[in-house]
Amino acid sequence: MSHEAQPGGVRVGAPLTILCAILFLSGIGALIFETLWLRLSGLAFGNSVWAAALILSSFMAGLALGNAIAASSRIRRWRPLRLYALLEVLVALLGCTIVLGLPVIGQLLRPIWQMLWNYQPTLLGLRFIVSFLILLVPTTAMGLTLPVLIEDPILRRTNFGCTIGFLYGSNTLGAVAGAVLGEGYLIAAFGLYRTGVIAGLAVCVAAAVALLIAKINGDSGALIPQPTFPLRFDVGYRPPWRLLFVSFGTGCILIALEVIWFRFCACTSHPRRSFSPSCLQWIQHNSAALCIATSL
Repeated sequence: MSHEAQPGGVRVGAPLTILCAILFLSGIGALIFETLWLRLSGLAFGNSVWAAALILSSFMAGLALGNAIAASSRIRRWRPLRLYALLEVLVALLGCTIVLGLPVIGQLLRPIWQMLWNYQPTLLGLRFIVSFLILLVPTTAMGLTLPVLIEDPILRRTNFGCTIGFLYGSNTLGAVAGAVLGEGYLIAAFGLYRTGVIAGLAVCVAAAVALLIAKINGDSGALIPQPTFPLRFDVGYRPPWRLLFVSFGTGCILIALEVIWFRFCACTSHPRRSFSPSCLQWIQHNSAALCIATSL
């Protein structure tokens, strides 16, 4: 592993290949958790397509919130790899807690859902609020992991676009592996709760590798005073509204397509089990596009 110094005496951080491997493991754990949450959410929110859409939207909302928090300049006061490891441990602990707690929550909330059954708009709104609050902390931590890892010093000497492509692509390919392993083997072989433990272990391994690299290299990225990227929230910052609007619209279209695929799959199979094929297809297309774009 290289310890070549940068200007100012700061050593280079973890190699890009190791960071990609860390994010690959993180993606495996995250998608296994999402699959388990969706399956178990039927006990708390019902087995309808609406209930599945609520979990998916809550998951995406938490990821978006994590990315928004990462845009704050205060994040740079932390050492990148150590903060990343802390976030992954938080994901593992809360992910396993949610897997164990959703059946209990379902029993507690069942009288409320029955009372509001004839008031569907109110019922759906309350279900979204509850699911969002349950998934808020772990999904926000998931949304923070990639932006935090980008702060590693070695990435400041690489091509930003290609680096983001490799890192995000590795994370997405890990999500593909997690969806396949979770639905295709782990749940049938070990059950829901043990699969949750396996997902937590995968995430903890990623955290342990990050801590090991931080210990070897000193994780000195947070000590560099200059900003890494211009996307920081401050008083004088003017957001690129056109770019943000295009990104927002693209995200809406892609997730809407996933929901449409989910509905078509639900016509031929159980709603819960139809999630993974549609989600997996969306992830595979996303990762393939990233790999192609990175190679250009």
